[in-house]
Amino acid sequence: MHHEPIVTVGRPAAAHRTGRPVSATRRVEASPVGQGRSLSMVLNSVTVIGGKLATMGLGFIFWVIAARTFSQDEVGLASGAVSAMMLCTQIAILGVGSALITHYPQHASDPRRLFENAFSLTTTASFAVGGATLVIAGLFLNNLSVIAHSVWFVVFFLAATVTGTLGILLDQTSIALGRGDQVLTRGLAFGLVSVGVLSAVAWGSSIDHAIGMFVPWVVAGAVAVAIGGWQLRRALNGYILRPRVAGPMWRDLTRVALPNWALTMTERTPGLVFPVIVTEVLSKRDNAVWYTAWMMAWVLFVVPISVGLTLFADATNNPTKLRRAVRVGLGTALGIGVAGGALIALLAPFLLQILGKRYAIDGVPVLRILCISVVPLAFTQAYFAICRSQRRLREALIIGAISAVASIVVGGIAAATWGLNGIAIAWTITQTIIGLVCVQRIISIARVPMTAGGDA
Repeated sequence: MHHEPIVTVGRPAAAHRTGRPVSATRRVEASPVGQGRSLSMVLNSVTVIGGKLATMGLGFIFWVIAARTFSQDEVGLASGAVSAMMLCTQIAILGVGSALITHYPQHASDPRRLFENAFSLTTTASFAVGGATLVIAGLFLNNLSVIAHSVWFVVFFLAATVTGTLGILLDQTSIALGRGDQVLTRGLAFGLVSVGVLSAVAWGSSIDHAIGMFVPWVVAGAVAVAIGGWQLRRALNGYILRPRVAGPMWRDLTRVALPNWALTMTERTPGLVFPVIVTEVLSKRDNAVWYTAWMMAWVLFVVPISVGLTLFADATNNPTKLRRAVRVGLGTALGIGVAGGALIALLAPFLLQILGKRYAIDGVPVLRILCISVVPLAFTQAYFAICRSQRRLREALIIGAISAVASIVVGGIAAATWGLNGIAIAWTITQTIIGLVCVQRIISIARVPMTAGGDA
């Protein structure tokens, strides 16, 4: 558990007016909400994982309702639009969440200025990226051009991009504060609201096209951001987040953010590009199968990704305890990941049969192949966390870029040649090779003594 400084959030003049010492003025811990303390690394990791799993588990119910209500073509189109939106959020975050985690120890005495600039920068970027994506979709895409040619789809797409990006930043803010339970609360809220709104759309209206499956993402995203704002307000003792544009702070954030963003994009881009490749190279129906199988596998992938983020935060705050943090992180990721992978592989026929016979026939082998990659992903995410905390981003970027390019190129060729099974095999083989490289790098870095400054 890292040290938690105290933030004085009462007005400074209050101490002078009352004559009481500063320690008697109204104060609040920088990192906690309510209980006045942050969580341990393991508990922080588990609650973050719980939040992601809640979102994904309820997301499965979401797509079951969609598959049972809408045509397979419309499900494929909607899932492609959702993937495009999620790709936008990954681009628009610009690594600001990682920069916030990195800068937080220096701003813990009063993090408000850091938070204000981070959220303002992210909001601006999300509008810009969402707008640019709509232009690209309208000019160059075929099946997904609908998101740019419908006024309502344009509005909803931009709204979902903004709230989705802010949701990512809120998650990473909670991780920096050591409060993974906040992520759990927002994840549950997002999933429940999205399922509820889709159910209302499915049974309470005559909408029978992709936009009906997209609206719930907008509403759920707005609710999750509202809850996050309330949680942050409690953390800062009633302070309301305000827009702030400070040139020096934006420069400080972007200097750290952009390399971290580039690394995150190498991790996330293949998974977000695959649905577009499947939609355009194969068919919308194939993408409906691929997307549901990938989302089920992503429930598993969330484990090493979430553990990697908490490892990053813990190693940043306690650089001299990096080795222990890596051991705990890898043990957590592998323990939960392997058990979860075996369970999902075993239940794959039942899970996919819920969506329909065609999903089960085509999707079971895809899902089982994808489950294997959770093991190499655990080592890759641990390595990336080490590189983020130790500022070794150049070497991580090289490995990440090789992984992303190889996954997309080989996956695209495999999809055109062998279909859905081919792209799953290509992904798993690529991740295994990269994971082996990361194991070697983790061992090499761990042999070098760590300084208090975090340099190896």
